[in-house]
Amino acid sequence: MIDRKKYREYKLEQTRIQGNINTEFDYFINTDIDVEVIEDEFISNVKISGDYHDMMLKEDIEIAFQSAENELVIIPNYETLEVMLVERGLTYDAIRVQTNIDDFIYNNLYSLDDRSEEYSNVIRFESGYRPAFPFVRDPGDYIDGNDYDEQVYQKQTLTEKLREQFEGRFITLRYSMGGDQGDYQFWNQLKIMIYGEWRSIGYQNDDGGFWASWDILDYYNIVNGFGAEYDKGRRYVQSDSTVATLIEAGGITNLLDNGQSSPVWNDFNHRGFDESPLRLDNGRYERYINTTNNEVFNLEYMQPYEPAGSELYYNEYGGWQQIQY
Repeated sequence: MIDRKKYREYKLEQTRIQGNINTEFDYFINTDIDVEVIEDEFISNVKISGDYHDMMLKEDIEIAFQSAENELVIIPNYETLEVMLVERGLTYDAIRVQTNIDDFIYNNLYSLDDRSEEYSNVIRFESGYRPAFPFVRDPGDYIDGNDYDEQVYQKQTLTEKLREQFEGRFITLRYSMGGDQGDYQFWNQLKIMIYGEWRSIGYQNDDGGFWASWDILDYYNIVNGFGAEYDKGRRYVQSDSTVATLIEAGGITNLLDNGQSSPVWNDFNHRGFDESPLRLDNGRYERYINTTNNEVFNLEYMQPYEPAGSELYYNEYGGWQQIQY
């Protein structure tokens, strides 16, 4: 028996054709419902566990990509993957795991073009990648090195602790408050660490005289908030000089050593005061401060991967070449 109530409900008219209507059918599909269509999808052939970069470097995992424009294709490396994730506002959490895909199918997929040239440490951070135990650092940063195992599991080293403490700070090997140092000895012992190297603010000119970019010490005192008060006419040889006052205020570390086997002094390369193109002058110091904000190791996007004091931070600023001229 035909249920005519459904005809009235859906405003249908009965035809004279018999036997084509299922009398047990009591609902219709609402075609107005919006159906979500996933256009871009990242698919892993195995469950992601451990460190993503380590798994992809060892080829323990393959990530495929499909979209409305592309059939299933393989993503060649983690750099390309993270570029693609970030440009879509996605992170690693967006990768779907499908472990029942035949290896034969994955092995015969085309590979996308390598986009690693577009990769940066900012993209790495925004992709959501973080080193996973037992890794402390990103294995991708050390894969080409000879001491891979020593570095990727290494927390902050002694050398990195020293860089963190002395980057952007002045030291002097030995300062005599009595003023018994000659110009050569003084300038050869007063250094500031810039991008991991000791550099002088003084130099010797062709006629044998000594000159210095004294204003650096004034800016240095203000920028670091040491609050040292001194007579600018008495720069270094007097007990109440600029240098002596900054030592007393904690702005300059007086190592009180001889340089033969001196910690800190001998732990890093030196650029002598006679190397004028490589010394620190007022303009270079200003560019250094403007570039680093006097906080070289305070980069949020680097901190999950490298401890403060790591040389890899220097790469983010372009090094000495960017402030030299």
